Amino acid sequence: MASQDKEIKIPPLKRKRKRILTTSGKIALAAFFLLCFFFGFWLAGVFYDPIFPEDKKENPETVYKSRDILNILIMGVDQRENEPSRTDTLILAALDLSEKKVHLLSLPRDTRVEIPGKGVKRKINYSHAVGGVELTIKTVEKFLKVPVHYYVETNFEGFSKAIDILDGITLNVEEEMYFPEEGIDLDPGLQKLNGHDALSYVRWRGDGRGDIGRIERQQKFFQALSNQAVQFSTVWKIPQLMEELQKQIKTDMDLSRMLIIANKFRELDQVEIKTYLAPGEPDEVNFGGSYWIVNEGELEKILEEIYGKKK
Repeated sequence: MASQDKEIKIPPLKRKRKRILTTSGKIALAAFFLLCFFFGFWLAGVFYDPIFPEDKKENPETVYKSRDILNILIMGVDQRENEPSRTDTLILAALDLSEKKVHLLSLPRDTRVEIPGKGVKRKINYSHAVGGVELTIKTVEKFLKVPVHYYVETNFEGFSKAIDILDGITLNVEEEMYFPEEGIDLDPGLQKLNGHDALSYVRWRGDGRGDIGRIERQQKFFQALSNQAVQFSTVWKIPQLMEELQKQIKTDMDLSRMLIIANKFRELDQVEIKTYLAPGEPDEVNFGGSYWIVNEGELEKILEEIYGKKK
């Protein structure tokens, strides 16, 4: 039998297909990321339970405190060339761990207080200029008669970069804000603010109300920020945000405690946030400068609302 040549068929080369992640795949990936993220929070809570610092000496003048409330002093620092840094923003964040409430008490930077160890009464932001974080904490503890458990300090650059990582904040700007010496140039209306413009908004003091109007805008901004933080798109930015915050923020909280706090307040849409301003009135006559004179009776009512009656 004559041999027949067999035709050998070579299968066509298969092109590598680009794998396109479907919507369900993206959701599954996001769910996995969230699971890992919050599982880490849970592990931190299991193996590292103490949130309150164990070695901090309590101020003997302390009368407002609670076993369920963690106090964190937030300082926004304005560092100018050839000048000592002063706190441009000073907020006591009282975190109620049992009720899932966050109380934000803003202290105007012109608040007239006694500076511990200096024998003088000055603006509260003076304490940072002459004694840094440590003296600022002592000043706030003495003034409010509360314990400060931890602090968080950031500068303007850190604030601006954090907002850019979040792709900006949508906010209604109440009026035209223009002060070219500080790089402030905002039109009124609802708009998305990038890091630079968000910083301009929270620093603006040109509405005739000085620091008080600025604090009200800061509180409005923080409410908008907390609302955006619960959005699904924010989850993907958490690693980058944490990396940047580590560069720009100073704090005496370790990562384990941060994770525990984040775990307790992770459902931000269910957290009640209340804002306060240390009540008082401006005085430019009796003290040789522009000061904010706090109404101690009204301030006491706020502190009792947060912590209960004096201990």
